[in-house]
Amino acid sequence: MAIRTGSLRTWQTSPNLSAVAVRKRPKGVISIASAETGAMIAYLSDRANAVTAVVILCSGAAMGLVARGHQEAGVALGLWAIIADDVDGEIARRTKNRTMATKAIGKALDAFSDLIFGSVIPAIVIASFIDLPASAVFTAFMILIGALRLAYFDYFGLDHRGYSTGLPLSYALPVLAAILIVDHTIALLELGVVLPAVFVPLSLLHIAPFKVKASGTLVHVITICVAVTGSAGLLITSRTGT
Repeated sequence: MAIRTGSLRTWQTSPNLSAVAVRKRPKGVISIASAETGAMIAYLSDRANAVTAVVILCSGAAMGLVARGHQEAGVALGLWAIIADDVDGEIARRTKNRTMATKAIGKALDAFSDLIFGSVIPAIVIASFIDLPASAVFTAFMILIGALRLAYFDYFGLDHRGYSTGLPLSYALPVLAAILIVDHTIALLELGVVLPAVFVPLSLLHIAPFKVKASGTLVHVITICVAVTGSAGLLITSRTGT
């Protein structure tokens, strides 16, 4: 064990703690801040984190599909990422004895996955229908709004009733799916105009100061039903149109 002693702080390293900061306080009170160490991949063995990894994989694959011009398939896969995201939160709440490090890493992974399916995928899909330079500006705008929304939620979270401030990012892909389905089945839309006209105000609702029910059995059921219906609808209508 190596110990470096200063006037107010003692640093210790040991086989069990990579870095332990011991701060001396008045009246002999000592606080210890420690960090768990281990292989990064090991944190995906946690069930909730493993499901979050599936969310990120689905979202990444969806981005790849959109990049190759398969917007409907990309949005459909992104909707399944939303379903998995809904499941991982429930698993995390029911799993006992999760370490602080596992929880913190899971929380960071979850926020990253939310940004991908809630902002990045909708942004690149919509940008594919808009000419430059407006597409670049619109993409940057949506990602900034999503990042701000998630940063705010990371600090304030849900209130005691299960309500969050602003519209959750998970609403974006279902709305996008609905517009694409209408375009395929009811009437051809000028998507380069309709999508920005819908998603600029929708994005502002993500950071608006009103409360939305974001937790509870009914919310989970509705989320899953809407995502499954939207995904199936997109795949069916896109095949019919080709």
